[in-house]
Amino acid sequence: MHYKMHFVSIIVTGLLAGLGSSHAVERRATGKPVFAHYMIGEITDAHTRQDIVDAKALGFDAFAMNYDQFASWSNNTVDYLFKNAEELKFGLFFSFDHAAGHFPDPNSYANYLKKYTAKTSYYKYNGKPVVSTFGGESVTDSQWSSFKSKVGDVLIVPGFYQVDPSTTFTNRKSIDGVFNWNSWLPTSAGKGIVSTTDDNTFQSKASSASKLFMMGVSPIQFKHLDATNNWYRRGEDNLEYRFGQALDLQPDMLEFQTWNDAGESHYMGNLWDEPMTSSPKIQALVKDRDHKGYWQVLPAFIQAWKRGDKTTANMVPTNNKPVQGVFWHHTLTVDADCGSDSLAKSADIKTAAEDAVSGIVLVAKGKTNLVAVVNVGSKQLGKQNLVEGYNKFKFSGLTTGKVQLEVWDGSTMIGGGYGKIEVTNSASLCNYNFQVVGLPS
Repeated sequence: MHYKMHFVSIIVTGLLAGLGSSHAVERRATGKPVFAHYMIGEITDAHTRQDIVDAKALGFDAFAMNYDQFASWSNNTVDYLFKNAEELKFGLFFSFDHAAGHFPDPNSYANYLKKYTAKTSYYKYNGKPVVSTFGGESVTDSQWSSFKSKVGDVLIVPGFYQVDPSTTFTNRKSIDGVFNWNSWLPTSAGKGIVSTTDDNTFQSKASSASKLFMMGVSPIQFKHLDATNNWYRRGEDNLEYRFGQALDLQPDMLEFQTWNDAGESHYMGNLWDEPMTSSPKIQALVKDRDHKGYWQVLPAFIQAWKRGDKTTANMVPTNNKPVQGVFWHHTLTVDADCGSDSLAKSADIKTAAEDAVSGIVLVAKGKTNLVAVVNVGSKQLGKQNLVEGYNKFKFSGLTTGKVQLEVWDGSTMIGGGYGKIEVTNSASLCNYNFQVVGLPS
């Protein structure tokens, strides 16, 4: 599922809320932990530190470090992360990559893992170091059992994307939980709302087996790199619904996909230049497409999650302003001509993507009679009366032009976000990565 650069790995604000002592990390781990999937690329010491500063400020408890190979550059990045996490009181745990070409057997990284689990910054849940994966469905129970005998009492919560949720634990007695990687509607389902059917089954089976369930939250998955890495997992009707679904289901843990996975377009954090220097295709797909607009709403969601809220109703601005929000959209229409691209447009675009602008607007308590208006070029695409708290929207019919979102209180505009990239109906690159714009911006 991941694309790796050499980067062979693709890379996954506000006031810092300190976690206190190293023991505080473990105490929080028994509550409502929330993680961000972090791709281990060749990232500098300073940039790993900035990633931790930013993630902690947003409310994340730890990075799930996607590690796929023993190399000097990957090991250096891991060591930078742990050095900075120790100083900044932030959590880290490994998510070992079992996708094709990477780790086939967990015993191959057992000794490597043991060097880190005793660190105060290594994330622990109920006092036990957490170990996750991407994939690994073919790992046998005996392999997991052998792995545990080597590394000690760890919590194994693998991230599966090709498994029957109803039988996940039938022949996997040694794992301690499951992370449902599939945070997007299957492309075959067409243009629908992201589903919780598998989440419900995973959660039910985990509960029956006294195991943990970790739920994924992700805005989109778009990959356009070569013939075997060319797909679209629907971003429309996704993130704005996924927040409410996560609060309703109340899983044991949440993991955002991802902090910095540029090659799959679902990055929500910083993207640094150094991991992408050898991949001009990825550089082109993310050019001018910063996704930190999501930061306008992530703190409010994480706070609601930590409180144990069951709905999004009490998600309000965290910027001490009347409104705060984000919107996102493709900058190429679904039927656009990008025939000069050497890689054909994925058929998934026609099946699952939409010409639409989606977003979230948070409204402060006591603010009423506000209206959100979305324009593209000189055309009004849609408008919506806003309520206190959480407002989601999707306006279809996106055409060419620049997109803007404005919030009005009568004749006074009190917030606005303006997309820099114009929507077009032709391009030399079939790029369906989102433009993400924060409000205010």
